[in-house]
Amino acid sequence: MVRSLSILPLIILLQGCFFGTFQTAESLKPGEVNAGWYGNLPLYFDSSLKEKSKNSNLGAFIYPNVGGYLMYGASPSLDFGMRGSVGEGLGPFAKVKVLDEKTSLVSAAIIAGMAYHPVAEGISLRGDVVFSKNLSMYSSIYWGWTILRAPDYRMLVYKDVDLGDIKTFREFSAVFIGVDLKRKRESAYFKKIPFGLTMEFTIPLTRYPAIFWGFQFTR
Repeated sequence: MVRSLSILPLIILLQGCFFGTFQTAESLKPGEVNAGWYGNLPLYFDSSLKEKSKNSNLGAFIYPNVGGYLMYGASPSLDFGMRGSVGEGLGPFAKVKVLDEKTSLVSAAIIAGMAYHPVAEGISLRGDVVFSKNLSMYSSIYWGWTILRAPDYRMLVYKDVDLGDIKTFREFSAVFIGVDLKRKRESAYFKKIPFGLTMEFTIPLTRYPAIFWGFQFTR
């Protein structure tokens, strides 16, 4: 009994949903390093939508997800890094900035990556188109579109399906909007606190979708 309770948090995390971009369109300076750690969870407008999804044999998004990334600036418009979450797996990604707010109305970037998921025993693929606009030197808004091939964790709501049975990868797409907040780095008193906070809402473009709300701490 004690052993079962000790692994329960791990089981829940491994059943995570996978939406969440948590990136603006801005790129890093060459040689600069950035990292973030995030969590998100699915929310339904009401329980009837979740039940309609189950009754249509689509399952439902019900579990939270955690993940993070480590990114390096390779050039003024190109970043490389590693990204992983318990919903998608772990793998590399690249971010290319294609529009700059200094010469256009908004900044725009394309993010592409892949990840291996050891539980589902397959490869997730992901692409994001991101637009962003600075509100000040300490904040910006961003929005965009995601297309993703990942394990279909909606099926975990059925009693005869467990984590080891999730082997099917499906294509999903979603739209998202978020806000990225930073603080002054000169504050020595708060130097151990993360430099920034990102909050995001994502709507999967599926039947009876959940709304994913998430937050990320960055340094």
